[in-house]
Amino acid sequence: LEDSRLVQLASDGDSIAFDELVRRYREKVLRLVTSTLGAHADVEDIAQDIFVKVYLSLGRFRGDASFSTYLYTVTINRCRDELRRSKIRRFFSLDDWMGRGDGRHPAGENEQTLDADERRLAVRRAMNSLPRHTQMLLHLREVEELSYKELAEIFEVEVGTIKSRLARGRERLREVLMPYIRDGRMPA
Repeated sequence: LEDSRLVQLASDGDSIAFDELVRRYREKVLRLVTSTLGAHADVEDIAQDIFVKVYLSLGRFRGDASFSTYLYTVTINRCRDELRRSKIRRFFSLDDWMGRGDGRHPAGENEQTLDADERRLAVRRAMNSLPRHTQMLLHLREVEELSYKELAEIFEVEVGTIKSRLARGRERLREVLMPYIRDGRMPA
């Protein structure tokens, strides 16, 4: 079934339909929460809170946007609340994106593997130097592959604004990474 049909069934009280929505989006919500708040946060509890909030608000969901856009909006707002509450400065780690949130980099048998780890570390450091809202926007576009339209709905701005913010974010990321690309020096 499509998300819209599952939402309709879930809002009519069908818990199996909502379970299916949770199954479809749980990993994406967990990944976004982890990348936003870090692996040390109570990611599972926060994700559960998000799904409870979505479930309780299904009756008010108008369907103007897709369910996934609505879910990302709720997730981002919950993460923003958590950031404000706990004053977390670190936003997310590329290691978490790559499924290696433990921070360990396996030593490869060839130089290419080590170079890939070094590049990941350089990108992570460069991303951490960007403002939080830019990190979030780049994460949603590049990692979660949301469309410009979905991002505009989530951030409640025009598509052109999203495009320009992404362009500025990518340019800033390139500037921070340029010494690494040119000279092999890691970003600070």
